[in-house]
Amino acid sequence: MSFTINGSSIANNSYCPAIFFHICWPQTLAGQSANVSCAALLQEGVDTTKFVTRHCLPSGNWSNINFKQCFYPDVWALLVKSFLVRPQSEREIFPKLVRFARYGELGGLSLSLTSVLISLFIFFTFRTLYCERTKIHVNLLLAILIQTIARLSAYAFQMVSQNASGECSVDNHLHSSLGRSLLSVLCPSITVLLQFGKTAMFMWMLCEGIQLNNVLTVGVFKNYFKTLYFHLLGWFLPFCITLSWTIVMVIKQRERRCFYNYNHLIYYWIIDGPRYAVMIINIIFLLNILRVLMVKMKEGSEKQVREDRRRASMNAKFVRQTVKAAIFLLPLLGITHVLETFVSAYDKPITIFAIYCCVNVILVAPQGFYCALFYCFLNAEVQETLKRRFQTTQLWHRWKKYSGDKNSYPNGTPKKENQSCLDLKPLDSKSIKNDELLKSEQHPLTSTIDEIQ
Repeated sequence: MSFTINGSSIANNSYCPAIFFHICWPQTLAGQSANVSCAALLQEGVDTTKFVTRHCLPSGNWSNINFKQCFYPDVWALLVKSFLVRPQSEREIFPKLVRFARYGELGGLSLSLTSVLISLFIFFTFRTLYCERTKIHVNLLLAILIQTIARLSAYAFQMVSQNASGECSVDNHLHSSLGRSLLSVLCPSITVLLQFGKTAMFMWMLCEGIQLNNVLTVGVFKNYFKTLYFHLLGWFLPFCITLSWTIVMVIKQRERRCFYNYNHLIYYWIIDGPRYAVMIINIIFLLNILRVLMVKMKEGSEKQVREDRRRASMNAKFVRQTVKAAIFLLPLLGITHVLETFVSAYDKPITIFAIYCCVNVILVAPQGFYCALFYCFLNAEVQETLKRRFQTTQLWHRWKKYSGDKNSYPNGTPKKENQSCLDLKPLDSKSIKNDELLKSEQHPLTSTIDEIQ
């Protein structure tokens, strides 16, 4: 990105004409200078309190201009190391890679938005799925939904700013649409909403970890963690953290447009520190869960396994699928956050930067899709519920009639609607009574009880 331009000349050389180059430069007499506010630059990271000066040469040519003084020092340093110091060959490829990464992110975010909306529709439509466990899944998906909408809105703002018209009006002001003006006002709010959604997502992942420990570690959590505490942890605490960070940013960085480059400022630890604390706690939870599972597997004798086969296999199936989802999703969300915060490839060779962009497109943007996949689409309870609902439709019975299957329901509905969602209970083989085991041997588990994701 170059911020210099050769001057433009006119015939009589008595003045420099009005011209647009990132800013509308007014018509200026030869030998004089034009001062324009940096706020006119439609770019993020601009210090709107500064002014930039351009001199009109006696020949009627505009002098070269450098916009360094318009940017905050940290933003200008990022521009220099990521673009300006690159060889010319890389400077030609760099914008294309950035454009490719942005399109990939938009595609991943659109996929996440669609997946999360479908998952929420399923959970809210089929009330049999809405139990203590899935309430946490739903709130996690809601937090991801907020984050996804905020990201898409932020990218929309950037695209509007980058596609600004290069025409100047009669009074030498850049034409500005109402939509762009509104986005300029809403941009800080979008940034705050994004940070709230990210913080809430981490807190609800912590709730997922607490729930797993509630199921497995009987000696530590004998009672279920109250739903009220989950909501305080998942929504109220992120609100307080985000509000504190917002107040500090408004006081310290009021003029910084969209709080640009906020993640490289020291104040960001107000909101990012609790996220890393949550990541560490979740890692401890996962290690403890794996330890408990290993201990239970070693303590189980052949006789106990044979006697408790049905009940134990049911709980083990629940826990196994839940742990698989947690082991995949918790590190995934943590790794992507570390990539966004600490790992930067903007100043690395173009090949490494391309790999970095691909990793971000694959891992960061589709986070909502991954969560929806594990907690909804691959959830056996959801699949069974959707299957039963489909079997009650006329389309299903017409297909059965057409295919000659006589085992369809006579009245168009199943004879018995079973509960789909079972709340997990702590694993404790000593609490299983002999009469319950005998009863379970006589009444096999129905197909509506399946593993959770």
